[in-house]
Amino acid sequence: MRRDLYKVMELFRKSFSGVLNAGEQEELEEILRDDSLRGVYEQLSDEEFIEDKFREFEGYDYKPAFGKLKQYRRRSSVRRWTMWSASAVAVLALCCFLFLSGEEKMEGKNVPIAAEHVIPAGSKSAVLKLADGRVVKIGQESMSIRETGGSVVTYEGGLLSYSSDSIVPKELFNELEVPVGGECFVRLDDGTEVWLNAGSKLKYPVAFSGEERRVIFSGEAFFEVKKDSHPFIVSMETGEVTVLGTSFGVSAYPGETDYTTLVSGKVCFQSKGNKKVILSPGEQAVLHPSGKLEKREVDVEEYVGWKDGVFVFKEKTLSEIMKILERWYGVNVIFQDESLKELEYTGNLERYDSINTFLQLLERLKEIRYEIKENTIVLFR
Repeated sequence: MRRDLYKVMELFRKSFSGVLNAGEQEELEEILRDDSLRGVYEQLSDEEFIEDKFREFEGYDYKPAFGKLKQYRRRSSVRRWTMWSASAVAVLALCCFLFLSGEEKMEGKNVPIAAEHVIPAGSKSAVLKLADGRVVKIGQESMSIRETGGSVVTYEGGLLSYSSDSIVPKELFNELEVPVGGECFVRLDDGTEVWLNAGSKLKYPVAFSGEERRVIFSGEAFFEVKKDSHPFIVSMETGEVTVLGTSFGVSAYPGETDYTTLVSGKVCFQSKGNKKVILSPGEQAVLHPSGKLEKREVDVEEYVGWKDGVFVFKEKTLSEIMKILERWYGVNVIFQDESLKELEYTGNLERYDSINTFLQLLERLKEIRYEIKENTIVLFR
């Protein structure tokens, strides 16, 4: 039976701190009937074992991870940095324990950085095509441009926004394209906010008019739609999402399974084949390449956590994880051993850290080795 590792480690931590309540004590006793988890518990109780493991892992660059972990602990939902597989539960349980309880011990250490090519995370980057055909590159520098018809396009502090002091005489469109390794945050004319992930495209009116607010989209994005009497429609190659005011995530990369994940409000997803589902918060519409449409309940953070700076993986295969990381880090991944693609992992990964941190952690599991050749990552046993 697959257990919730986060729950197991929380019970372990409380047990060592002597703060278990009666119900949690019963849960712990049930967990310890599992011989492998009892072994982990006993090892974590052994101070000499813990000291040995600190020495074993001190060559790994944990300090950036600890820094990010502290930031996330200030938020309402605590995020824990763990990556684990079925064959490495004991080792990663120890790592999880160290992350939760040993930060201060590691904080003062001088941790050497591995001498290897570092591949940084993606950054704010996009190309904006204006209605008159001008093309503008968006990055770090601020800008302000007057569009055809009088609208003003402003980019400042990482936000692209639109404003107008007069009625736009006709419907004009802008196109925003985010490359692999990029991201962009845009506030549309009606106040709707859109976070665009790597490899995404959005076409939208400079100013909305008429009975509906329609945008054309492909890739991955998170929408916070400004409530209005006019429906907001996200049109994709495979279907449409219709809302009035809500927040939801969409993943619609060409040739891949589409996901529409509702965080708040209510939306309707309708495929090109006229199949339709109504979503409530915590539900997701899944459109398979075959045309099959299903509705299911999900942990929304797994699908929209990237917007807040963290990738959340739950029983994801290494193949699926690497496809996500390829887009964000702008790398190519080669599996020398095809069986590695099917390894499953659960855990959270800081989006703005280098990919090397993740690769080093994989290597610590003793299952995978890697080489970096410019922007190509080779994985092997």
